[in-house]
Amino acid sequence: NKFMRMMDTDPDRAYYGFGHVAKAHEELAIDSLLVTDQLFRSSDVKTRRKYVDFVESVRANGGKTYVFSSMHVSGQQLQQVSGVAAIL
Repeated sequence: NKFMRMMDTDPDRAYYGFGHVAKAHEELAIDSLLVTDQLFRSSDVKTRRKYVDFVESVRANGGKTYVFSSMHVSGQQLQQVSGVAAIL
């Protein structure tokens, strides 16, 4: 919910899509990383490893990470905007 509100009130601090979120991480600008559990359970090992490594890197650089269940409405909303998002 905080991310969706941020998109409405301060869109310059709400990024989504792996490319945009990864770029924000390069600048060490991520305060909170939001990821769906679907990306962690991907049947493609490369995809799964990419997101696990990404989450670990964000945590190592001081960002908070949140994994959302695809069974919950918040996870479903996040999945609609690519499954990964960040609040800067």
